[in-house]
Amino acid sequence: MRVGARQAGFTILEVLVAFVVAALLLSVILGGFSQGLSNLRLVDQRAQAVLVAQSRMAEVGVVTPLQPGVFQGVENADQPFRWVVNVTPLEWEYAARVAAVGAVLYRVQVEVSWGEPGVEKSLSLVSLRTFREVAK
Repeated sequence: MRVGARQAGFTILEVLVAFVVAALLLSVILGGFSQGLSNLRLVDQRAQAVLVAQSRMAEVGVVTPLQPGVFQGVENADQPFRWVVNVTPLEWEYAARVAAVGAVLYRVQVEVSWGEPGVEKSLSLVSLRTFREVAK
């Protein structure tokens, strides 16, 4: 071997820097996966809540009477979803004209909430429904 010739290979410092860089990259990648799974869970919960709200909205006038009032309950899927249906006559400028033909326009709001207190999430659907008395 010649004097002053450099040996091939990595120094301990280069190996340590490579491990630190690899550890940082791995933590960023795993953090991204964790955040993605958390977001996926939230999207799944919101999709289930939308299904509950749509089901309750579809029941108004069929199972639940189309009349002013508040109806509420709990739907158990993967977790409990609390729902409230609020039916109120719509106050608007043409209400008298609609009433003259024997009909009433109702505002139907379905609110679904889920989660623990303090971290509770909710969504709301609103629709208008017309009810007309059937002449006998």
